[in-house]
Amino acid sequence: MSSNSQREALSDALEAVHPSAPTLCEGWTAHHLAAHVWLRENDPVAALGMFVRPLAGQAENRMAEVMTQRPYPDLVAAIRRGPTGLSPFRLPGVEAAANRIEFFVHCEDVRRGGGVNTPRAADPAFENLAWKRVGPMARLLLRGCPVAVWLERDIPRGEPLRIGRGPDIVTILGRPSEILLFVSGRRSAADVEVIGEPAAVSLLHR
Repeated sequence: MSSNSQREALSDALEAVHPSAPTLCEGWTAHHLAAHVWLRENDPVAALGMFVRPLAGQAENRMAEVMTQRPYPDLVAAIRRGPTGLSPFRLPGVEAAANRIEFFVHCEDVRRGGGVNTPRAADPAFENLAWKRVGPMARLLLRGCPVAVWLERDIPRGEPLRIGRGPDIVTILGRPSEILLFVSGRRSAADVEVIGEPAAVSLLHR
């Protein structure tokens, strides 16, 4: 799936639900998520606050303002059209590099937050991209994990990615895109098989 395909899928998912619909992002409705996506692409200061902790309050204030000032359908339409003005996301190559994974995850935040747990049809090119991204993401997000984690894609099967060390091993088996959802904190919604001794699996989930 191209970045445009992921943008369309996210826009369709947002359009299909009520603004107050729950998402997988704790405490966020679909309206929160739409405001987040729009700000990330169109408000550099607010976007910086999403990554720089001292500016987090400003990002939250801007999100509240956008939700108040812009009706939900307008936000979804703006996301579908893409960034405007001087947004860095309009630079050649930036949009595709920054958004394909981001939009996939947020689309599933909306779909699965509303109870749709069936994965979308697999796209081999996107699954290969997800497999390339999931290793670095896992090393960052699972740092300090008390068990060794092996990430193993189901099709095609191959050498697993090994994250962390330790005598206890937990294997996460599934599509790369589903493993990516698991690693990014959407564990209960990810369609993966978690294989390991119960005590080790419990340590991972903590």
